[in-house]
Amino acid sequence: MLTGLYRRIFHYHMKKCGGSTFNHWLDTLTFDERTHALAGCKGYSVVDFRPDSVGTMQEMVIPSLAKAVFHWSDVVHSHGPLRMYAPDDTFCLTMLRDPVQRLISQFLDFRRLRSIDIVNSPAAVQECVEDSRHLPLRDFLEKHGQRGGRRYLDNYMTRALVAGRIGNLIDDTIDADRLCEAALLSLEKDYDLVGLTEHLDLSRNAMCSMVGLPPARQIPTINITRSVFQNDKELRGARDILKSLTRVDRVVYDRARQLFDRRHRLAAQSYEIDMFESHHAARLLAEARGSVSDGATRYSVRAPIVGSGYHGRDGGGMASCAVWTGPDTRTTLYMPTPANMPLSLIVWIRGYVDARQRDQLRVRVDGRSVPHYFGVADDYADVLTVDTYSTRDFIRLEIDLDETLESGDPGTEFHDARERGFAFDSYGWRPL
Repeated sequence: MLTGLYRRIFHYHMKKCGGSTFNHWLDTLTFDERTHALAGCKGYSVVDFRPDSVGTMQEMVIPSLAKAVFHWSDVVHSHGPLRMYAPDDTFCLTMLRDPVQRLISQFLDFRRLRSIDIVNSPAAVQECVEDSRHLPLRDFLEKHGQRGGRRYLDNYMTRALVAGRIGNLIDDTIDADRLCEAALLSLEKDYDLVGLTEHLDLSRNAMCSMVGLPPARQIPTINITRSVFQNDKELRGARDILKSLTRVDRVVYDRARQLFDRRHRLAAQSYEIDMFESHHAARLLAEARGSVSDGATRYSVRAPIVGSGYHGRDGGGMASCAVWTGPDTRTTLYMPTPANMPLSLIVWIRGYVDARQRDQLRVRVDGRSVPHYFGVADDYADVLTVDTYSTRDFIRLEIDLDETLESGDPGTEFHDARERGFAFDSYGWRPL
């Protein structure tokens, strides 16, 4: 659900550049059955092993499926180089990261993976994972940087950008220096936004300003490689090979930083709620479609959510789908309403991480503090209700807590490290 020029979003997900965090948020911008994750469950892969012109099996993009996926999904995020297959009305973005930090993170990610995680991975990836467990960083990079792991280790971002230009994977034997010019051209021409992992929130806010979404706030960070080197000597010993394997990526990344500063930084820093509400909100929210429930207009979290301060969907694609608030202590929800009308705003709450959070709830409507009360409904912990008056054809509902919390004991299967408040599956309004 977007306004203006764009009807779809494509995120070219560079490995170990913060993309998983970005994707979890992107998925809330469309219906849960139209996310790329659910579309992928159809059993089709846009990247597969096929015979090349001489009959050798090669991993390559299947153009017909690469085009089709944009008709299955409104939000597409993929490690595959699909940029050239995206329709013209697609907002295209990618994220880059400091090259040395990205490479170290890739190594640590290999070390993190278990054998069961890679059972269907190519043999080269399986070997990288196995060797990462016992080889020091330098020995690992010397062994795999120019072999089967070259795609992930030798100037990966440069190779990935060029692959996106041609719509297929790059021959691993090509020297990265030969690809630099094409990668720089890709930065200039191929993406509406090239964000920076080091400025993730600014990058998201730049996107929000460009496609007409509410300003970005803190979002949950996922898929973090949490291991750290215990011995700085290991890093010092690998300094020269880290530099060699990122030499072209460094040129590309430095250019991406310059472009971000020139094209996006000012807009990202200045985009605020008042700009969204005056320029985009009414048009964006006019596309929202609710359902009737006991006389209330009800919006499911399985539909696009316009707001901030919540995690991605739990149980996407299922009737039990719900969303937890957090990690920010303020949750903002926008919804269309008739103008100049008394009404009750409603949030159907499934439960809280801790019962004390119920007493912490404070509510604001269009920036004004307002009283609230709790109703009762089967299968819900609470029905949060706020009697108010709409002055516009949309309303901003803000719900504050004192704290968001983890749950369960660390190290057990019941531990949930996400900082959360309450879970809800729908919200809406009822005429008074």
